[in-house]
Amino acid sequence: MAYPVPENEAERLAELYALDILNACLAPSMDGICAIACEALGATSACVGILDRDRQWFKATCGIGLAIDGTSREDSFSTWTILSDDVLVVPDTTADPRFRANAYVTGAPHIRFYAGAPVAVRPGLNIGALCIFGPEPRELTPGEVEMVRHLAAIVADQIRLHEATRSANSELEHRRTSQNLLEHQSRELWRRQTLLAQTERLAKVGGWEYDVAGSKLTWSDGIYRIYGMTAGREPSQDLAMSHFPSEARGQFQRRFETSLRTGESFEMELPFIDAQGRHRMVRKSCDIERDGEVAVRAFGILQDVTEQKEAEQRMWHMANHDALTDLPNRGLMRDRLDVALRRARRAGCHVVLLLIDLDQFKDVNDSLGHDAGDALLIEAARRLIECVREVDTVARLGGDEFVVVLDRVTSAAEGLEVADRILEALREPFVYRRGKLSCRGSIGFAMAPEHGTDPQELLKNADIALYRAKAAGRGIAVQYDVAMREATETRVQLNGRVRMGLENGEFLPYYQPKISLRTGSIIGFEALLRWRHPRKGLLGPDDFAGVFEETDLAIAIGARVVDIAVSDMREWLDAGHEFGRVAINVTSAEFARGELAERLLDALADKGVPPERLVIEVTESVFLGRGIEAVHHSLSKLHHAGVLIALDDFGTGYASLTHLKQFPVDRIKIDRSFIRDIERDADDAAIVRAVVNLGHSLGIKTTAEGVETISQAAFLRMNGCDFAQGFLFSKALPATRVPWLLRNWTPGRWSGLGFPLVGGADLMHEDAQGA
Repeated sequence: MAYPVPENEAERLAELYALDILNACLAPSMDGICAIACEALGATSACVGILDRDRQWFKATCGIGLAIDGTSREDSFSTWTILSDDVLVVPDTTADPRFRANAYVTGAPHIRFYAGAPVAVRPGLNIGALCIFGPEPRELTPGEVEMVRHLAAIVADQIRLHEATRSANSELEHRRTSQNLLEHQSRELWRRQTLLAQTERLAKVGGWEYDVAGSKLTWSDGIYRIYGMTAGREPSQDLAMSHFPSEARGQFQRRFETSLRTGESFEMELPFIDAQGRHRMVRKSCDIERDGEVAVRAFGILQDVTEQKEAEQRMWHMANHDALTDLPNRGLMRDRLDVALRRARRAGCHVVLLLIDLDQFKDVNDSLGHDAGDALLIEAARRLIECVREVDTVARLGGDEFVVVLDRVTSAAEGLEVADRILEALREPFVYRRGKLSCRGSIGFAMAPEHGTDPQELLKNADIALYRAKAAGRGIAVQYDVAMREATETRVQLNGRVRMGLENGEFLPYYQPKISLRTGSIIGFEALLRWRHPRKGLLGPDDFAGVFEETDLAIAIGARVVDIAVSDMREWLDAGHEFGRVAINVTSAEFARGELAERLLDALADKGVPPERLVIEVTESVFLGRGIEAVHHSLSKLHHAGVLIALDDFGTGYASLTHLKQFPVDRIKIDRSFIRDIERDADDAAIVRAVVNLGHSLGIKTTAEGVETISQAAFLRMNGCDFAQGFLFSKALPATRVPWLLRNWTPGRWSGLGFPLVGGADLMHEDAQGA
């Protein structure tokens, strides 16, 4: 024997056979109890199993798709349930050694969760079990366990009622019953039926029975409540079906007639109108009792599932829509895009995908808070909806990114017209708390089948086009073409090669000297990034500038330059070389990472390099990005620690002069674009003089970049520029060549500029202090 048996197995079997229920047909309410159990616990299946000597017999079922009347006792979960008087809960059958190899776990119906309560008509004599199970693992709450125990007690009571009824009939047959016994049985029956009716009312479920031969229909009180009728009215087939719409009525009637012929059970969900005219949704099940080949009785359950369906619809809506804007989310958008693409293939038309990014959203969100950002997103969603047709889809992917799917488009021009309409709508100011916000949009345009035939490819190509739109200055729509994909793949490959280069230590700073135009002395160096490519040789930043758009790469490269530059400064100090200050360029990404000042000062402290030896060069774009307060905090902390702040590429960006006052700027660097034609272009010469004079007025020294000729240097010196750097003086050198340059530098070499012919050591020290 491969299964356990109770110690009182012989007594238990004797009690079972005495009940004479193995071949008896119990009341339809037993099926109702199973249905209530499924509904109450959210399970898919339930049954009442009675355990014979070597077999389990199903006396009631709900949701069991297999056409069987029982199982072997070895494969029965009830075999284990009757070993105890308590509820048996198996959260995951595959994790329980008792059940993981069970035929109904490894095969249909693939039971994963099981809960069972023993059914005992006498204390300690468990003849079977109420079993609830499903295909997904789960736990039961204490309240749910108590519900299982309660329903099992009702099953036991029903069996007792069956036993009492059988005994009563036997007594009546032999004229040995008494009136007192009948009254007692009647009260017991009333009590139990009342308890079952209460349970039916809570679960909005009722039982029905149809006598085929007599064409007589019987309802429980629960069905009257579902119909909205007073109990007692004589039910009929015509009355029962009159509350279903004609199409639903026909569906049920066809299934019912087929079931009467074949004996097959069925269950279906149908629309329903109650006596008060309220539209509901009901689930109706039907089982057939046959005598040979003839159907003699049909019975089943009617359950009002309106609230359940409404809850499911709400859950579906929540799972497929953005909580803030109520637009379709990424998942629903992809489903609709897939449908649109299939329809376009059949009809020979086009589908346009517009990927939209709100350009200034992050600035609004960071400066005015999430409430302002949320209001902007909601208004943007409304405007997008107004720009498209009802057949089109507007979805939010997340953050400030939206998607518009234009269905059944005839040409690219039609799609571009919608894109222009969207851009125009987004250019209109957004009103927030009586103020106005500006938030333009950029759009990536892709069209099927020209730019892709499946959702993933179309989205990818629209994203590539959006990247181009943002790189081209934002506020425009860019249509995808194949060259963009090639450029993107090249950029991805470059990013991957840069990551490998970082791991292999191929990136390092080279140092270009800065010269005092007053003395000709070296007053410091700028650390310029170089890549020692294993195949292409030494590369400058222009050869891999695109990688700085990737935040993580920009941060990693910046960190490496800082580490090496600080180590080089430490070596030069240890060797007694007077190199002045070393300038390091810092990107917006490094500020956005946070705690820039702390990281730089910690790096200097770790190597014992004084902060006065460092210059931080930033471009004007740093003052315009998000997190401007963090930028101000970092620069102020560095400035107070002795680090100089230089504004790089001055005059080429969008910064206003107020930034020179708001931020602790110590140096202005004049961009090389103004130096290149300074001898021939009067406008460039005027700009350089203006910047130098501005610096003098504010007490800020100026440095000219890209100085390549003696005449350029002479012009700069004559007009009061303080420092210069460029190929005229020296190209950028590796760290190992800096000591050689310092030892061999002769300020008098630049006598043609009017530099004093001195050794330069004292003046160099003086310039370094001020540099």
